[in-house]
Amino acid sequence: MSSPLDANEVFEPDGEESSRCELDDNLDILRRVPIFSGIPLDQLKLYAYLSKRRHFRAGEFIFRQWETGVHGYVIIRGKAQVIREYEDQSVFLHEYQEGELFGALALMSDGIRLVSVKAVTDLECLTIDRKTFQKLFVQFPEAGIRMLDFMIKRITQLEEKLLQVKAAVCIYG
Repeated sequence: MSSPLDANEVFEPDGEESSRCELDDNLDILRRVPIFSGIPLDQLKLYAYLSKRRHFRAGEFIFRQWETGVHGYVIIRGKAQVIREYEDQSVFLHEYQEGELFGALALMSDGIRLVSVKAVTDLECLTIDRKTFQKLFVQFPEAGIRMLDFMIKRITQLEEKLLQVKAAVCIYG
């Protein structure tokens, strides 16, 4: 009769236990993201359950400007840069840190990406896709309203940064 301490045996949790741990981790991550922090726990659990993890290497683009996309991302570990690309130059706009959401426009619409996002360091993200988000949006509209408010503020901030950069180059007069 063998015991759990036998040297030749390795304990491997079944899929339910390991997914339960990841679910709890995902829930904790989403709770710290301002846009999700006010969502009731039972609703947030659905987002946590339906989220997937993705890894990117330093220097890898998560997405490129002008591409279409269907995912929003929350950074678990690492940093990513927001870049606006032009024919003759690229302009750095922002650096995302752990706990920040980006790519949220793709959750609401099938439009193009307005910027590129590139991993500065090795990056681990929690992702949610548009189809899932929109189903949850219909069931829990308060989350969608928070998302719209967040996106409007983010777009305004990026637009302001772009205007500041371009103001130095283009002088009207």
